[in-house]
Amino acid sequence: MIKLNKYRGLLTNWRYWIALRHGVAATVEHKQALGNSEFATVIDVGANKGQFATYALVRWPRARLICFEPLPQPHAILARITQGHAELHKCALGAEQGEGLMHLATRLDSSSLLPLGKGQKHIFRMYEQGELRVPLTRLDVCLSGLLTRPTLLKIDVQGFELEVLKGAVGILPAIDAVYVEVSYITLYKGQPLRDDIEQFLCTVGFECVGAFNEYRYKGERIQSDLLFRHRHSTVGPVWRSANHGGGAV
Repeated sequence: MIKLNKYRGLLTNWRYWIALRHGVAATVEHKQALGNSEFATVIDVGANKGQFATYALVRWPRARLICFEPLPQPHAILARITQGHAELHKCALGAEQGEGLMHLATRLDSSSLLPLGKGQKHIFRMYEQGELRVPLTRLDVCLSGLLTRPTLLKIDVQGFELEVLKGAVGILPAIDAVYVEVSYITLYKGQPLRDDIEQFLCTVGFECVGAFNEYRYKGERIQSDLLFRHRHSTVGPVWRSANHGGGAV
């Protein structure tokens, strides 16, 4: 039923059709968490081939869309999908400046700056097929200018979420919402888990207002998307959407 609803959602806009021709299915499942909210700036960290970017272009067509994707193959598809309507950065994000070693998974969207762990290999049936050095920068260095608010920061980086957030502390006061994929068990070596992400964001002024798109394996909770708001944000609809659609956190 979940897949059927997603396919129905993908038929609602021509931009989704164009993406599908490139083998990219827009992440319309994020509508439950974000569909009633308005953003002037959307930052997509871990953009891959443009799954979330495509959804963002449809949902917030007037917003400034900024995407980060370091891998050449998905970045090339991302460029074709966004058709010049997004600012693209061919680099990874973290807490340091320099280079990072990307561990390439057999499914590229599961590649990570952390080595794949037993959990990822067993549950998702994949393994490492190589390594690639990629440029690494801090988000607050890359985006040091003024951000038009309200601003959404979306993060999907396969276990490297906390490092991305540490490298964003300089601009987090200008972020109204953080939407981040978290894990409840270790999938990548040295990976921070859900509680680590929430604890960090709470210390810098955010609170968790919803959990979405939960994935379970043999009854065990593995991953979900968490929505956080900045305590000083005055943006309303995003929080109502989260509270009504999120379920237990």
